[in-house]
Amino acid sequence: MQVRARRRRRTGTERLPPLPAMEEGHFREVKTGVLLLPEERVETSPGRRSVVRRFLVSCLGDADAIFHRLYAQLRELGWLGADTMVVIVGDGAEWIWNRATWFIHRCEILDFWHALEHAWDFARLRYGEGSQQADQWVHQIACDLKAGKVQQVITRLKRLRPKSPQLRESLDSLIHYYTENADRMRYDEYLLRGYGIGSGAVESAHKQVVHARLRQAGMRWSEAGARRLLALRLLLLNDNWVLLDRLQMDSIV
Repeated sequence: MQVRARRRRRTGTERLPPLPAMEEGHFREVKTGVLLLPEERVETSPGRRSVVRRFLVSCLGDADAIFHRLYAQLRELGWLGADTMVVIVGDGAEWIWNRATWFIHRCEILDFWHALEHAWDFARLRYGEGSQQADQWVHQIACDLKAGKVQQVITRLKRLRPKSPQLRESLDSLIHYYTENADRMRYDEYLLRGYGIGSGAVESAHKQVVHARLRQAGMRWSEAGARRLLALRLLLLNDNWVLLDRLQMDSIV
């Protein structure tokens, strides 16, 4: 039997059939960590260092899940001994510091650039967006923090007397942030020991793992599909593609 179809010419008053309802999804956050050895960072230019070797860890899960994976991967790499000092660089999120206690010998470092971002928030309100005064004020904060003068910076901030409620609120937030993280802002000591003070490696890795492959325009993923693609992405970026035949996709759900 042959079936013929005839195209109907639509008029401006004709109603189109309703579109099928789109199944509602939900947002899931992917967490990423970067493991590296401080001695495997080289100075490519004065004051700028690059990582020679790194190992990426990522998961579609909660805070406990990513720390479990980080801990297990450190063990597998043979980087975690009884006396190993684990340096943890974070952006100030409480969930990071709360789980840093899993490591007995540790050094917690507040990401230097996040510390400056908070200073910039206040400087822009006080001096205006793009003003030279704001730039000079934050530059001085940066120099003092790198010199290990966090307490002096806090004392100087407390002497300020902003007039508007918005400025006072911003200043109080900055003082609170620095006070809460002062023990993680001994940047002069960290630099002398060769520790990194920025989380740029993590932000770059997260973009490579997640944004470059899972967050392109129009992409929608099932949870199982996202987990499997993350596993493949990590094999590729960690230069472990030879282990592909050992990856049990059916077990990744």
